[in-house]
Amino acid sequence: MLTALIKTMRPTQWTKNGFVFVPLVFDEKLFRVEPLTRTIAGFVLLCFISGVVYLINDLVDIEQDRQHPTKRRRPLPSGRLSKSVALAAAMVIPAFALPLGFLLDVEFGLILTGYLALQIAYSLWLKNQVIIDVIVIAAGFVLRVAAGVYLIDAERFSPWLYLFTTLLALFIGLGKRRQEIVLLKNQASNARAILDHYSLPFLDEMMAVVTASTLMTYALYTFSAL
Repeated sequence: MLTALIKTMRPTQWTKNGFVFVPLVFDEKLFRVEPLTRTIAGFVLLCFISGVVYLINDLVDIEQDRQHPTKRRRPLPSGRLSKSVALAAAMVIPAFALPLGFLLDVEFGLILTGYLALQIAYSLWLKNQVIIDVIVIAAGFVLRVAAGVYLIDAERFSPWLYLFTTLLALFIGLGKRRQEIVLLKNQASNARAILDHYSLPFLDEMMAVVTASTLMTYALYTFSAL
């Protein structure tokens, strides 16, 4: 049961929380003990909270996941993890992770709480809203970066990097939707209703625009840093 619970929390996806280290690198504090230690602690708490988000998401989508060719093998849809255990973990983990976040840094605690609230809203409603679903995915990455900024009191972190992160995350979100459509084909809307409102040509065009904007934004950042 514990193995199934951990698997549902998607530790393989926790690398996304590595965005919290971005300010540490760009602010040239990667090799300073205190900022690095605080960022590592923030990374761990983000992993706990993102794990909770995956638990909630799988609880909400359990019936749809049973229709998915690969997601049906997950612990909750397959029955290897009970709903009650997943729900209990989703309540207990934030009960200690959020207070620890505020102890680490008040602003970080607020961002951590906001991230959890946004992702719960995504799981319950926003993921069914066209375009907004992808924007929320992007916002999650931006919040991770913002968390890192406050953890180390960044002094050289340019606002251009926030925009760069947003556009890069939009590219990731659009790519995820495209991958789902290609994988599921005619069954896409059965596994995720929102996919019925997307098409490959539309996603390709959006990804092309976002890619060009991302490169331009990073170029503007490099010029502003001179």
